[in-house]
Amino acid sequence: MMSNGRCSMIDSATFRTVLGHYPTGVCVITSTEPDGRPVGMSVGSFTSVSLDPPLVAFFPDRRSSTWQRIRNAEPFLR
Repeated sequence: MMSNGRCSMIDSATFRTVLGHYPTGVCVITSTEPDGRPVGMSVGSFTSVSLDPPLVAFFPDRRSSTWQRIRNAEPFLR
């Protein structure tokens, strides 16, 4: 969960339950640019990485101009 650009705590059981309901398929990744404009992109690859800490991964095309905008957004932890 993101709140003001910081990750808030979520327990691993809830995280597992939520991701257990995600069917494979398309996912929309969203963020907010520094100037406040929303930005989003569709990805076909989204997966759980870790329960502790709760992490997910997605795999954008590095050449995507939208990915560059999302990558530079503050809320994303790198």
